Amino acid sequence: MSIFERIRARRRKRIIAKYINSGALTVSRRPQRLWIPHWIRGDYTLRNSELIFSAVSRIANTLSAMPIQLYKGSKPVYSELNDLVSVRPNWLMTSCQFFRTMEACRCTYGDTYALKVIAPGETVPRLEVLDPSRVKPVIEQTSRELWWRIQPDEGAEMYVHDWYMIHIPFISTNGIGGISPVSVLFNTLQYSDSIQEFNSKQLEQGVNSAIVLEAPANLGTEQKEAMIEDFMDTYRKTSGNILLLESGVKANNLNLSPVDTKLFEVEKITRSKVAMVYNLPPHLLGDYSESSFNTQEQEMLEFLSLTMLPIVTAYEQELNFKLLTSEMRKKGYCFKFSMDCILRADAATQAEVDYKGVRSGWDTVDEIRARRGKPPLPGGIGKYALVSQDLATLDYTVKEKPKVLASKITPAVDASSEEMPPQEKEDKGGTDG
Repeated sequence: MSIFERIRARRRKRIIAKYINSGALTVSRRPQRLWIPHWIRGDYTLRNSELIFSAVSRIANTLSAMPIQLYKGSKPVYSELNDLVSVRPNWLMTSCQFFRTMEACRCTYGDTYALKVIAPGETVPRLEVLDPSRVKPVIEQTSRELWWRIQPDEGAEMYVHDWYMIHIPFISTNGIGGISPVSVLFNTLQYSDSIQEFNSKQLEQGVNSAIVLEAPANLGTEQKEAMIEDFMDTYRKTSGNILLLESGVKANNLNLSPVDTKLFEVEKITRSKVAMVYNLPPHLLGDYSESSFNTQEQEMLEFLSLTMLPIVTAYEQELNFKLLTSEMRKKGYCFKFSMDCILRADAATQAEVDYKGVRSGWDTVDEIRARRGKPPLPGGIGKYALVSQDLATLDYTVKEKPKVLASKITPAVDASSEEMPPQEKEDKGGTDG
């Protein structure tokens, strides 16, 4: 081991020891000034492919549009911990920007990281998004615990325990590091770029039109050159309006398309492969050839159930484990993304859902009005659950219901004791006076 490697190993041990002795309350090393990484200013993978950009932005925007809320059971909790995730995770980003950036990193690099930083005198941390290329996993040899080595833009490298790192991989084979989907699509994207570059060069060279000269017999080299020179001289002088052809020479116009028809087939194949890697329905990337759904609601339901549900579950589990204590989880605290706000059906379908919800008793009128942005009904009459009275079991309808109806029938009144209506009294001459 060289002298430089020994110095580096000793410094690494001192950093780890300093972090452990600090009680794991703060990060052992931090840059002195606030830095904005290069991958936030412009990602190197997104700007190379329109399809990658479309797929990543579709997933990232959908995740960031889902409101996230801290719950205790089914009741929302409004606290500083809830504001950390749902309002502003750090000084630079809102919740929407935070999750969009996290998902963009995950869908390009294969991993996304956010560091829990606890400032002195505070109990609620802030979440700092990290450059995935500067974070590496390290397994401690004695305890076999997971640590992360971070190399910031400025300053010395630092080591943090996995408890202080929010980490979501794209898909992993070892449970730690994720696989980059861009690397999986490298050959596909490179082939597509080569085809597009070839067609672009053809378009720049102006090969979309040409003239073919046909001679009646085989000509020598000098005769060919003389014929072409004579033809071009006449063509330039007359601007292509008058052409004089001699000795049986014929001129045919050859039209070539500036775009090869096979380019569309290559784009379709590339679009299909990108959709498969990102687990997206092809119609979300512009391929409607195999779409079999009749309504937009069915298409969105497929996207939410097959693509977004596993992603949302991964974020919820990581946030619940890293931001909530064991006691809080036992009491029913948890973070949840609201996927209902994405599944916006048409007015008729939504009205039918609300109607069945009220009649079934699993939704109240005030809850439906709250989702529509309307105030509750006055007097609190809309907060009670309702249930339809025209539903009953078959046994009750056959055996019990006739008895109930029979018990409500009153005995017939004697006709002689019944008071006659005034009109009948007049007919019988029984009016007074």
